[in-house]
Amino acid sequence: MLRPMLVATALAAVLTAATGPAALAAEPTASTVAEGNDVSYPQCGQPLPARGDIAVIGVNAGTGTTTNPCLAEQLAWGDAAAADGSPRLADVYVNTANPGHLGDWWPGADLARSGQPVANPAGVCAGAEDAACAYVYGYSIALDDLGDRGVAQASSRTWWLDVETMNSWSWNRAANLAVLEGMAAAIRAAGAEVGVYTVPRQWRLIVGGAAPSSALSGAPVWLAGATTRDGALASCAAEPVTPGGRVRMVQWVERGLDHDVACGVGVSGTRPAVTGEPEVGTRLVADPGAWGPSGVRLRYTWTRAGAPIDGATGPAYTPTAEDAGADLAVTVTGGRLGAPSLSLSSAPVTVVDAAADAAVATALRAQRFGF
Repeated sequence: MLRPMLVATALAAVLTAATGPAALAAEPTASTVAEGNDVSYPQCGQPLPARGDIAVIGVNAGTGTTTNPCLAEQLAWGDAAAADGSPRLADVYVNTANPGHLGDWWPGADLARSGQPVANPAGVCAGAEDAACAYVYGYSIALDDLGDRGVAQASSRTWWLDVETMNSWSWNRAANLAVLEGMAAAIRAAGAEVGVYTVPRQWRLIVGGAAPSSALSGAPVWLAGATTRDGALASCAAEPVTPGGRVRMVQWVERGLDHDVACGVGVSGTRPAVTGEPEVGTRLVADPGAWGPSGVRLRYTWTRAGAPIDGATGPAYTPTAEDAGADLAVTVTGGRLGAPSLSLSSAPVTVVDAAADAAVATALRAQRFGF
């Protein structure tokens, strides 16, 4: 279940984009954090969890040359529209390995298995188990994942390279890295974003001190290894394994299911306020406060005694005689794709009817003094 997290810090230190006057920057910030799940072939035939703000689908069935038999069903789950009808696309992850000649295919030239030429920054592949052929192998495997597994809208998704010691790797760590860089290059050439899923210790065992090139530069990191949600959030502060990258989300396992939490704010905002004189016939304007990150969309709901007022869904509202004596407030809801929304309400203001009060006062004077 997604839930807001209160962050007791100045808004100016948290938000990357804001609306509303700077005077509200001293307000404490309320924020949400995106959470969800990743699923793959082990979940075939099992009920899938409710789709959260994060959904990641495994493309393969344990090795890089296979296809998850439930891929279509799981992609349909992950691509389900949001509650407001907004379209969503799940991320996907693919297995990686460097099997050399023990695999079911190994390149003998700078050609993918399909025959497509591969521009090879690692050298010239001549069939050896070296970095040059490993790069071609990775590039070719990624082409298969992009085009042959049945992933629709492949270029619009984030593709995570699953780097774990359980797969086949060489003692040649530079060649292992070349596989990953070849896969990353193919995915980026297709116009998609690529990231790395790993445990830092396993990454070091597989890649060692080899320095990633531009193919993985700036790639986001999805860390595994946490055992609790709190532990996952703490791991957001870990060093990324990619140069110039950052830890985007962290996985933890609970009751046999993979859970994921995003690193960073989903939606943040400060408490709105009602501005203007709270009188019948006088226009009131909602000061929404400050919201972020960029891309947050705001919705307004005016309430009377805590109940929504029909049709009052804009940033301004003019009280009517029906509002006289009642407490009015405005609720601002911030939302953006891929994050849980946040709703914050203003302090209430009590509406007065100045004209009616004046008429009553005049009548009382007339009754008392005869004029």
